[in-house]
Amino acid sequence: MIELGDTVRVTVAETPRLNGERRVDTDGMIALPQLGSVPLAGLDLDEARQRLELLLVQKGILRTPTVLVEIARYRPIYVGGRVARSGAIEFEPGLTVRHALILAGGIGKSPGNADAVNVPDLRARWQVASFQLLQINSSISRLDDELSRTPRPKSGEETGAKPDLGAVVAIDQGILADRLASWTENQAHLKDQMSLYDFEIDVLSQQADLQENEQKLATEQVARARHLVERELMPLTRLQELQSVLSDASQDVLENRAVTARAKQARSNVEYEIASADIKWRADIQNQLRGLLVERERVKAELQALSDQIVEAGVTLSEADALALRPVVTIYRTIDGNETAIAAQMNTELRAGDILDVSFGKGTG
Repeated sequence: MIELGDTVRVTVAETPRLNGERRVDTDGMIALPQLGSVPLAGLDLDEARQRLELLLVQKGILRTPTVLVEIARYRPIYVGGRVARSGAIEFEPGLTVRHALILAGGIGKSPGNADAVNVPDLRARWQVASFQLLQINSSISRLDDELSRTPRPKSGEETGAKPDLGAVVAIDQGILADRLASWTENQAHLKDQMSLYDFEIDVLSQQADLQENEQKLATEQVARARHLVERELMPLTRLQELQSVLSDASQDVLENRAVTARAKQARSNVEYEIASADIKWRADIQNQLRGLLVERERVKAELQALSDQIVEAGVTLSEADALALRPVVTIYRTIDGNETAIAAQMNTELRAGDILDVSFGKGTG
């Protein structure tokens, strides 16, 4: 089953440009060239394949497409509580609680319960989380500037960056400059296209005036010639020549109208692209901001928890006391839209997106 946060690999045998890995966004959709946003969340792989094949046929892109849909990467699981390294772990089918705890660096020991505590490790994790928070704040500041398209110089006080972390801010500022330059160049290119279409339409309009005048004159000449032929004052061949000229003039008028219509349609497409580019730009940045704001709260909470553990860490107990503890693992899993708490054993298999909370309880070791 495809869920939010999964990354799917789409392969279309007949159209390689549609191939690639796409992440299922918060709306349950993936974005594909020519097809746009396609909802896949909640479908199994075969249903997703059928949906993409149907869309390719309906949009007239392919008659008999051959599509393959695979899970490239599942959404991660999250491990927190009394483990050496809290955070996200990449999910793979067959992953158990035991595997997850090993990947999280093993069971940590709670000082509050008189367990052994690795204070240097806690401090190291605190420093890493602090650096992550600085990175997130710098990225949020960059995206805010990008959203307003107004780069502002950043001071160390404003970003919270220490002198040795100034490189992070510099990198984000470089990314901002490149993104804004790319936006400006793209808009300038589209506006140049608009100007060219305006010029083409103006030339065609002037040409149409001339052609319509020629058509009008030819029509009048044919009418006069027909009157003269009826009175036997002009040979029929001359009337036929004038009718041929009128036919050519009428054909020129029609061709001009067709070319003008195509030019106006092309100009309308460019005009729409200019208008929609801003909407897409803002939507992309806002989605990034939303993810970063959530991640910032997670890192801040992790920092607080690490700080509490460091403060609480006092005396390291003997190995014998540590052996009197047993890990208690609770899985928080979303089922039918509701979060359910599941008491887990070491061999309990995990699902993508599970959240593991690890604590300690007294046992026999």
